[in-house]
Amino acid sequence: MKQCIKIALIGLFLTLSISSCSERLSGKDESSFDSSRKKVEAKLNDKEKANLEKALRVALSEAMWLKMNEPQKYNEESINRISLGMIDGKSYGAVLDLADDILQKQQERKIAHLQNEIDSLQKHKTEFEQIKKELAVFQLEPIELGLEDFFGEPVPRIIVTMKYMGKKPLKGSQGFSYVLKKRSSQTIISNEQAVFGESDSVLQPGEFRVNTIVFNQQKKDYPKLWSFPRYPVKGINLTDYDLELVVTTQSIKSNDRETVLPEGSIALIDENLKKLEKEITELKKEKISLDDLELT
Repeated sequence: MKQCIKIALIGLFLTLSISSCSERLSGKDESSFDSSRKKVEAKLNDKEKANLEKALRVALSEAMWLKMNEPQKYNEESINRISLGMIDGKSYGAVLDLADDILQKQQERKIAHLQNEIDSLQKHKTEFEQIKKELAVFQLEPIELGLEDFFGEPVPRIIVTMKYMGKKPLKGSQGFSYVLKKRSSQTIISNEQAVFGESDSVLQPGEFRVNTIVFNQQKKDYPKLWSFPRYPVKGINLTDYDLELVVTTQSIKSNDRETVLPEGSIALIDENLKKLEKEITELKKEKISLDDLELT
């Protein structure tokens, strides 16, 4: 038993002796660093030298981040000074451990940044849905198709009626967008905006906002729209003629308060959320180390 204790003590003494005698990097200044690095590298093989270079670059990247994101703390220090302070007095192994810790910290920051983006998008989505709900007080009535004279030529016109479904009179203006597409290709044929009413206008429940879209396509491409026995044609189904109409309430201004539909869509927000969540999942699975880095 005494022999085992002696062996253990000798092993510990040797470990401490080797550790205390190992060369260390100096971060006092550039000159001290260069000379100390040469001493450290004198005892390293090529792979270890490459690992040291990687670790030093990781420390430098962290110094750059600190300088940019904690300017008050590092206001009077250069990026090089910050990085030298990190490695000052450290052995080869300690510098590698430092780099691994930094890589882990950087990974955690990436995840936190992505989570902040997700939280921001979720908040935007909630606000978007609330605005859509506030604007959802108009109902699209059955479409009508008319035929009007345009410089001596009969031209179809699509009559679009929006019925106000609110329970209280609406004082102010309302804005709508009308996007007409070729259904098979989703090519936009026309994209119009219309605003109805003034600041003192009053729209009663059950009243309408009516807009007319002049159909500006060739007769040979849509001959059936010119071929009805009488006009207007009420309740026409535009999909039967390879057409699609998207009507959106864009804004309602009432009592000095304007509700405006944001750009984009809920679907686009959901798509971006899905991408960010996938990125976080992949980052959490990824265990990055110096071995994963390449010197270029």
